[in-house]
Amino acid sequence: MVRLLAVALSAASLATIAPVPLADRGAPRLALATRIPADAARTLDRLVADAMREGDVPGGVLVVTSSTRVLYRRAYGVRTLEPRPVRNDPATLYEFASMTKPMATAAAIMLLVQRGVVRLGDRVGGWIPEFAQNGKHDVTLLQLLTHTSGMQIDYARADYQADAATIRAHTYAAPLRFAPGTKFEYSDLGFVTLADVVSRASGKPYERFVQDELFRPLGMRDSFFDTTIDAAHAARLAPQIRDQSVQHLRDAYGTVPGLNGHAGMLATADDVALLARAFLRAARGETTRGFALTPATVRAMIEARYVGNGNVRAIGWDADSVYSRNRGDIFPRGGFGHTGSSGTSVWIDPATDVAVVFASNAHYPDDKGTTLFLEAKIDTVVAAMVEHDPDARDPVDAARAQTERFDADTVRSALQFPPTPGPAPTPRPSPSPTP
Repeated sequence: MVRLLAVALSAASLATIAPVPLADRGAPRLALATRIPADAARTLDRLVADAMREGDVPGGVLVVTSSTRVLYRRAYGVRTLEPRPVRNDPATLYEFASMTKPMATAAAIMLLVQRGVVRLGDRVGGWIPEFAQNGKHDVTLLQLLTHTSGMQIDYARADYQADAATIRAHTYAAPLRFAPGTKFEYSDLGFVTLADVVSRASGKPYERFVQDELFRPLGMRDSFFDTTIDAAHAARLAPQIRDQSVQHLRDAYGTVPGLNGHAGMLATADDVALLARAFLRAARGETTRGFALTPATVRAMIEARYVGNGNVRAIGWDADSVYSRNRGDIFPRGGFGHTGSSGTSVWIDPATDVAVVFASNAHYPDDKGTTLFLEAKIDTVVAAMVEHDPDARDPVDAARAQTERFDADTVRSALQFPPTPGPAPTPRPSPSPTP
């Protein structure tokens, strides 16, 4: 590992100091994606059709967008089979599950950072005093955002029948699994906690803050949470389970009403593509009307952060870890994305000017399939075959430069990981720290 880091650091250093070739000086700075060719479209359709035939999904919606236009958009299959089959269309709302983490929760925290309300280094206990017990007194917001806090992974099955307040209380009372900042372990409860921080720091319910400050200004009119959705939109929501009801969702997946942040975003693929495009543009240094986060904030959000055991994360987003297989085989390192257990995926690649959103209800009707392989194949085809403006920057050159920056940032981060070890977590109460 040390030798690998040394070699990567040397290469990254050379890439950083190498002079820009004369041919590149004054060249357009960004690659521009222009279209999905017909043969690629046929391949994408075949991939989704194969997944439906195998029983992995009943249907879905695929949207591919560049920073300036929608390149591909299609609905497949059916939304539901009950009480009769309903043909799918782009108006279907899906539960985006863990895609909520970066696109809503982490974005909300970064908006509060941008406004000077919170800091990434704030101790969580400064915002939630009852959190600072059983060794959690020094856990920071950044550690929650990068899954390095040591928090429990998820709430116990016994809490599937509890209310949201009880689950939060149990979360804040639980001890840590490891010393904060020393290891990567994906935690739903970390993002349940972050949603509570958003509520306390903003003075609004988490769901309302996200909807009012992030979704609505960008024109996302078909994006909600369980506490904000209206009956008309709920009628367009794809079911996650056969004979769906609140109780059936509790029993099967622990979907507790009013408990969001780790999941819970209900939206159309079109709305999620709007948000993905805004992130894509910001990552490329471009603004989007109505998008609350500035390009500088998004660049800080997507910076590569080594979190141990070969995994690289960003703030809320996945970058290059055991969970980033949806990137496929051809998109370069340096993009960012996330998946949702419901059968949803997003990957955003600034270098090649592409964002890919796939939405489905893969658990329905009988929870027999997975979309992980499908999502990876879709992203591979898009990355390999999307066409670009020949008068803009060469996408291969842009991808190479993005990879070099990513590798250099990863090495710098890895050389500082883990941070200077602090005391091991101890099960003792702590006075409430100040943020």
